[in-house]
Amino acid sequence: MTFEDAQRTLLAGVRDRIRNGELTERRFARLIGISQPHAHNVLKGVRKLSPQVCDAILRFFHMSLLDLASLNEFNLYLQRKIEERYPEVPFLETPVGPRLPWPAGIDRQRSFPLPFPSVIAPPHLVMANLLADPEMYSTLSGYDIALLDTSDSQRSEITPEGLYIVDRGNEAVARYVRPGARVHYAISDASLPAPANWERLAVPARERTRVIRARVQWMGREHDRALPVNQRGRFLYDPISW
Repeated sequence: MTFEDAQRTLLAGVRDRIRNGELTERRFARLIGISQPHAHNVLKGVRKLSPQVCDAILRFFHMSLLDLASLNEFNLYLQRKIEERYPEVPFLETPVGPRLPWPAGIDRQRSFPLPFPSVIAPPHLVMANLLADPEMYSTLSGYDIALLDTSDSQRSEITPEGLYIVDRGNEAVARYVRPGARVHYAISDASLPAPANWERLAVPARERTRVIRARVQWMGREHDRALPVNQRGRFLYDPISW
């Protein structure tokens, strides 16, 4: 809706009230504080409404600009705003998983909507395609994409429940990470019950971001893109804190 559309709708309502006998042109002019000739010219379309006169008419009828929009215009507006609240996040240029190194760049030709409301897509968030990983048979089961947080804070502040992308040099895989006395350990679903099989990450704590590339925030299915946002996958931790 444009300003002219709003003015036309407003004046059409005034003309209807005058035509129905609810109001006279003289009384209308007096109540909104303009001369009768001016009111006559405005109603005939000879003169344009000033913002002040528009406001006076709206106040007289106890209306707002929202009352001038049609239901269809409201629906289109709301739909657009809903879509705007879920910006698209680009994918890493190659998948993440066994036998593939950490992707070298971003593929900005491909993207996926954020799974939570946001004004913009934070630059430290990326989508990744997930390769099947036999070592993570439970955690990754049924999911083929993930939302990754590559910020330094999420890569350095390790939590026991967090799922991370661990860079082994020749491959980048999803693993849980546990701190030890001197080293950190990468843990898969398969090795979780047997601490003796946990993989040592022999890197100083201050340099752990060289090995931990991202924290997994959300996992879902790419083909579920058209589903409602709450049916596309699952969060691994509370999105409000992002």
